[in-house]
Amino acid sequence: MAPIGHPVPLRTLVDTTLADYLQVWAGAGLPHTMFRTTFEELVTLTGGEAVAVGS
Repeated sequence: MAPIGHPVPLRTLVDTTLADYLQVWAGAGLPHTMFRTTFEELVTLTGGEAVAVGS
């Protein structure tokens, strides 16, 4: 599922381990729908909550 572009706001969790990377890739599951971003931008774009998903 794409992290952005939904007609209504969705609760979005962004795994804090992504902050370990200079860039992250997000998209809707197909190669031509991917975009490069940063952890901080992804949290901002999605209005997401940064959480430790897997420990």
